Amino acid sequence: MNPILRRSSFFYVTSAVTYLGIMGRYMLTRDWTAFEIIPLFVPIWLVSALLASEDGERYAFLRMLPVPDRDVASAKFALVLASVAFQWVVMTGAAVGRMSEGIAGPPTLVYLTMVCAFGLLAAAGFQIGIWRYGVSRMKPIMIGAIIAGIAFAIIHLASLRNVYDWPVFSRAGLVEWLGGAPWISSAVLIALALLAYRALMRVGVRVKAESEAHL
Repeated sequence: MNPILRRSSFFYVTSAVTYLGIMGRYMLTRDWTAFEIIPLFVPIWLVSALLASEDGERYAFLRMLPVPDRDVASAKFALVLASVAFQWVVMTGAAVGRMSEGIAGPPTLVYLTMVCAFGLLAAAGFQIGIWRYGVSRMKPIMIGAIIAGIAFAIIHLASLRNVYDWPVFSRAGLVEWLGGAPWISSAVLIALALLAYRALMRVGVRVKAESEAHL
């Protein structure tokens, strides 16, 4: 097995299982606000897994092996993609299962796709930042983003409960419009996100190669 996959997969698997174990169950037992709030934690958990996997990571041993920078970058990006895909499938399955109750609807599927796409691209950006500037410089930024994300989700939940006409992202105008054909809209959003992700991966390969050249 690729040494990158062998080491880093632990953090992503643990993150996904922990996220779904703690929060995923609420999408099966609570009202519609679960599908509004719980998905917002996907990017938070994903960035946390990325930070944990990179904190203390050492690439020096790979320079002793015939492992191209492209393979290293591909392995790292594949783990992020697999984690997001798994969580999207589980959450979408939960939403589809609760449509008959009126808890979720077609726009919910689009909303889940949008949130997961955002998390995917944000994680890719942070990964490139780590290769460009190093973990020590990116760590405070990533921790700040995690804290901000948690605070935003909590404030959003409190506002939904207490403020009349507070924006509901899963029922916003664009989401509702795209929800008219949720599977087509989701497929298009996924395709666009994957194209952007592929472009970021290419940038990541170049950035990593340049950073290694200066070591």
